[in-house]
Amino acid sequence: MTHSKTSKQAVYFAYGTLLDINGMKKYCPSAQPLGVMSLKGYRMGFALCGADLSVGGCTLVEDPGNTMYGVLYSLPEKELADLDAASGVDKGLWATINITLTNDKGQKVPANTLTIPDPAGPYQPPETYTNPILLGARAWPLPPAYIKQLEDIIRKS
Repeated sequence: MTHSKTSKQAVYFAYGTLLDINGMKKYCPSAQPLGVMSLKGYRMGFALCGADLSVGGCTLVEDPGNTMYGVLYSLPEKELADLDAASGVDKGLWATINITLTNDKGQKVPANTLTIPDPAGPYQPPETYTNPILLGARAWPLPPAYIKQLEDIIRKS
């Protein structure tokens, strides 16, 4: 049995700037959305990267009562490695973590995403950073209450 695909596929959960499919395609041109997924026990936050205080961005914040939403993408492993490199994973700015998502049918879906491993305090993102988050969030069928939560997080940052 031969496989026509030469590259192995990976999955990536986008919950911040990469909710904007145009932003995702910039780093991972072959990325295909698999759908909206939820992640229990976290919310999106902004933090400075402990490894370099001149850098900050989206991160996961543990929040036991909260459910966050995002988009799961399928992409070639090489493009996921490119995304990791662009995110500064090798420098310790972000780290890949394994997570368990829930799809709209209530099924558990294993995935991975990026988070800041050593947050060094709050980060105030510029509008150029937050606009793609809201643009992407509004482009997907995310719950309206969750989009409002993102707007509140961004407003307070």
